[in-house]
Order: sequence, then structure tokens, then C-alpha cells
Amino acid sequence: MDYPIKNGDDLKIEDLGISLDAEEAFSIQIKDYVHTLKGDELIVEMKDQLDVRGSVRNALLRKANKDILAGLKKGRLRLDDESREGFDLNILIWFADKALKGQHQQYLVT
Repeated sequence: MDYPIKNGDDLKIEDLGISLDAEEAFSIQIKDYVHTLKGDELIVEMKDQLDVRGSVRNALLRKANKDILAGLKKGRLRLDDESREGFDLNILIWFADKALKGQHQQYLVT
């Protein structure tokens, strides 16, 4: 796999070196927090990010980083339902960016 990924047409989760469990999911760890993502959701998000103009993508990533840090500080379980949904989406956005750049392996829980 060549990084950064610029074409997601034939992208598969296995190409990223990510092993899925029986539920087609995998876990990542950010600091002390472990989050589970679905493999197909990651691939869709990666393809979506490739379709977005660079400046817009960077703005979304800055917002995602800010929201993730706030959520980690407060604690995901202490967030209300709407904030928890946003936190989960921002984790997906952030991790998809890491995967596109080839910087995702260090976050995988093995």
C-alpha cells in the first residue's frame, strides 16, 4: 500500500493491515480510551474524505480533533446522547485521516 492514499476505488480493510473480529469491527486506542469501529464504516469514510477538497477536509479534521480532545477530557460516558454520537463520528473522521496517511497502525489494539 502506498501512502498517502489518493484513490479509494479498490480500497479494502485488509489492505490497511487491520484485522476484523467476528462482528466485522476492530478497536483503536487513544490515550487510555479504547473505541470500536466497523471496517466498512472506515472504508466509506476514507472514500468520502478523498472526495472532499483539501481545505474543507482540513477544517473538518481540526474540528474533529477539538471535539475528540473535549470528549476524552470529559469522558465519553458522561456525554449526552447527541454529544456521544458526535464524538463517535469524530473518532471515525480522525482515524480515517490517519489511515489515509498510513499513520493508523500505532492506534490499533491487537
